[in-house]
Amino acid sequence: MVTMESSAESSMESSAPRGGGRPRDPEIDARILTAAARLMASGGLGALRADALATAAGVPKSTIYRRWGTLVDLAVDAVDAALGPRSLPATGDPLADLVAHIQRAHTVLATPPFGAVIIQIAHELLSRPEAAASYRARVIAPLRDGAIDAVARAIEAGQWEGPEAALSVDMMIGTVLYRLTYLGVEMSLEEAFELVETVAGRPLPRPV
Repeated sequence: MVTMESSAESSMESSAPRGGGRPRDPEIDARILTAAARLMASGGLGALRADALATAAGVPKSTIYRRWGTLVDLAVDAVDAALGPRSLPATGDPLADLVAHIQRAHTVLATPPFGAVIIQIAHELLSRPEAAASYRARVIAPLRDGAIDAVARAIEAGQWEGPEAALSVDMMIGTVLYRLTYLGVEMSLEEAFELVETVAGRPLPRPV
């Protein structure tokens, strides 16, 4: 498991100021998160070590320890920040909306730098159900829920011949992650569209 290097270092102090202490500096937080994202982008979750991160962010290790209890907690925040907004506005065309979600999900899940890291973090959180639930809500749900909504609207409009919405989306995401994790194969965007068409039982429009 990826954790801080010693038990003394692994305890997290509250991010709120204590006894009138100084509040957290958001610029320092941003520097640490940006440096963490760069380390993971170049070397995966295993590259995220406190000493390397402190050097890359230009802060003492104690500054990192005061903000995050483990490097996995930090990794969740770093990936969440690096991915940026994942929710997309719904339009009157569910298939066009689904196409937009496919493009966004492909960028996040099926290609470097964070596809493998997202899976590694999920594995690290298997023994921490509360943290895992928060991770899914923050990182995964915005991608999954938007796609489910688009498929549900396509079903209502008679534009979808595949399974119900949640199962359809999980079949699509599961296939992408299986190929990436177990086969080491990155799925191209066109292959992703072909996969969705197989599940949908009909062709999809392509982005212009």
